[in-house]
Amino acid sequence: MKRMSLKTVKNSFLILLSMVLILGLIGCNKDEDGGNGESKTDLNAVQLYKPGTYNGEAEGLHSKIKVEVTVDANSIKSIKVVEQNDTKGVSDPVFTTIPDKIVQGQTLKVDAVTGASVSSKGLLDAIADALAKAGADVNALKNKEPIQADVAKEAVVKETEVVVVGGGGAGLAAAVSAGEQGAKVILIEKAPALGGNTIRSGGALNAYDPVRQPKIEMNQALINELKDILTYKEDQFGEYASTLKMLKGQIKNYLNKEDTSKLFDSPELHMIHTYIGGKRTGLDGKKIWGKFELVQTLAKNGYGTIQWLEGNGVGFGDGIGTVLGALWPRTHHSTQPLATGYINSLEKAATKLGAEIMLNTKATKLIMENGKVVGVTAEQSDGTVVTLKATKGVVMATGGFGANPEMVVKYNNYWPDLDPNIKTTNTANATGDGIVMGEEVGANLWGMGFIQLMPSGEPETGALSGGVWGSAETQIFVNKEGKRYVNEYAERDVLAAAALKQRDKTFYIISDMTALGNPKMSDQTNWGETYQSLIDRKSIFKGDTLEDLAQQIGVPVETFVKEMDKYNTYVENQNDPEFGKKNFGAKLEKAPFFATPRTPSVHHTMGGLEINEKAQVLDAKGAPIPGFYAAGEVTGGLHAGNRLGGNAITDIFTFGRIAGASAAGAK
Repeated sequence: MKRMSLKTVKNSFLILLSMVLILGLIGCNKDEDGGNGESKTDLNAVQLYKPGTYNGEAEGLHSKIKVEVTVDANSIKSIKVVEQNDTKGVSDPVFTTIPDKIVQGQTLKVDAVTGASVSSKGLLDAIADALAKAGADVNALKNKEPIQADVAKEAVVKETEVVVVGGGGAGLAAAVSAGEQGAKVILIEKAPALGGNTIRSGGALNAYDPVRQPKIEMNQALINELKDILTYKEDQFGEYASTLKMLKGQIKNYLNKEDTSKLFDSPELHMIHTYIGGKRTGLDGKKIWGKFELVQTLAKNGYGTIQWLEGNGVGFGDGIGTVLGALWPRTHHSTQPLATGYINSLEKAATKLGAEIMLNTKATKLIMENGKVVGVTAEQSDGTVVTLKATKGVVMATGGFGANPEMVVKYNNYWPDLDPNIKTTNTANATGDGIVMGEEVGANLWGMGFIQLMPSGEPETGALSGGVWGSAETQIFVNKEGKRYVNEYAERDVLAAAALKQRDKTFYIISDMTALGNPKMSDQTNWGETYQSLIDRKSIFKGDTLEDLAQQIGVPVETFVKEMDKYNTYVENQNDPEFGKKNFGAKLEKAPFFATPRTPSVHHTMGGLEINEKAQVLDAKGAPIPGFYAAGEVTGGLHAGNRLGGNAITDIFTFGRIAGASAAGAK
């Protein structure tokens, strides 16, 4: 072998060293962050994570979210949500959909669940926290495209007898009712879970109840209200004159009894309250009130709806209250939190009856043939096109348009200077889809200009949750000056209008232990949060004395205390000379005391597809459109200018039942 010179060896060494340095620089450059701050880490390289199981946590909507994430060297194997207390039902899809998408796509670039953005962000942050502990490049994972993005499948074409569009309370009621008539049903829902706005509501259901109401004590304030009704003039009630006349006879018979200690109610009183509550004048000067046949159907079938729901597994408590804006103690509540009892029970009933439920499936157009609605086209979240033919009928139950600010502003004919950025209690899916589809096939729109503002929305989110209060008769509203400013037992539009005039459009609902039912701070509220968690994050304020509470919410102490003392005298006398409150709970005196900050938000859109008492959708001439039915907030005609609190749940289940049965019976 030829021997190499010293000079040759040195040159070879220098060349080799240079190559090593160059490769090193290339490697360093590859690992460094780019100038825009995005990581250049190769996510397909080996050893992306330190194998093991890691815990992570972050703040959700109402609670701390805790997760357990298991990884191997180069993949996310599983994600387990070990603790969360966000709103039950509303946030449920977050904790199933997002972990599945992350594991499937091996990425944190996952969309939030519609209508639950805060919970979605909290869960994603908790998972990111765990992955960071596993050594992951979290920033890179947030920008990484899914390994396998959703790909549209072969078009789906199906035929059934009844198609229901919308998986909230009205849609599920229609599906169950149609199934009870023996019809084959397919229900489609554009969200990843059932429930719609129903599951976000408090679940309050108004109905005359001959079983529970006679067990409730009557009071002098309510007796005085009945006496006031005796002074009403029939000639001022139009088509409701005969109903008022009948009601007066019922009231006289009741007052003539020796014992008037038990609560009085009747379908006719419910009708008159609904008529009075809904009769309003628009900004254009036109008056509106509920269609008689719809109001009558609601009131006379309310108790039957309760019995039907009970027959399908829904439990109701024995208590009767007055939800905000209901005008009378006829409000029922399910024994399960929020409206989960309704949704869970009806889903089971529909499935048992053979209904097929298709989630993540958004209806896009009604199919018309020879003047009849015979089906719908739809699109699934992965882009798959769906065509559903219905041999008997289509039930539209897609809800209102409260989460569509453009539609709200376009149609508003009631609220002067309505803020286009006002928040809503609604799910983000309440965008008016069914109204648009119905109008395209000739449906008449009724009462579109009347939008209900919920006076008691959560200031940051607009949601109903995040606070505590008792039945409407127990509630006390004070502004930032520490003073009452309205009759808390009034209709919701009255309450909202008054709240909008207060400083910062904000007020506080004041409660004590009696009004709240003497809970422990570890107990859960109707919204699924514990009292203590709400106190900890200052969603509610708790004071051992009225003075303490006033200081916490920043209102003048002396003014506030005097105001509460004065209110207690009104309770004693069953008379409110300032604002005319007609019904009272107990005095505010049992510590601790609570204050919930609130502000108005869009809650319910009264207008929609005009229907008749058979839930048939009507055209501009008042004639039913063959094969087309509707129920719930997508419809117009019942609530008119203002909906009574608690009437919507009665509406969706009563007319949902009717719509399903009508569609199933169609030939």
